[in-house]
Amino acid sequence: MLSGLTDLSRYFRFQTAIGTPPRPALLLRMLCPTGTAFVATRDQTIVGHAMWAWAPGESTAELAAVIAEDDQRRGLGIRMLSIAAADAIAAGATHFLFVVSAANERTLRMIRRRWPTATVERDGALLTFTAPARLPEERLHVVSPRGATRSSAVARVP
Repeated sequence: MLSGLTDLSRYFRFQTAIGTPPRPALLLRMLCPTGTAFVATRDQTIVGHAMWAWAPGESTAELAAVIAEDDQRRGLGIRMLSIAAADAIAAGATHFLFVVSAANERTLRMIRRRWPTATVERDGALLTFTAPARLPEERLHVVSPRGATRSSAVARVP
């Protein structure tokens, strides 16, 4: 899935070039974070990845997601972030951290809409949002980690 993303999508998610194919160390960190990782599949193909990992700060979990190009703008990213957020809260997270490129307008709008009380700090081309840990405000159905929608399934990666 990562190899099929545009360079811009990969940069927006990782804030650096990740190479094609991605380095094994990057894949290992995505699948085995200090929190939990989730994948979405369609027809045996991974189309999305979301995760949370413990960040600096007391009980702060960083949330992140990346969705395959053809599956973007369909609500899968927010569904996956909702699953990751719920899991982080269950693990004891009291705050969420999002690190986003200032040029990533879609993600910036999503964070501001879903976590409207988030504070933001700028560091060059990056914006760091901190928000109270809660599920995002949304009207979409949230898929359970073991559940599935018509077009995708989300599974917990140990």
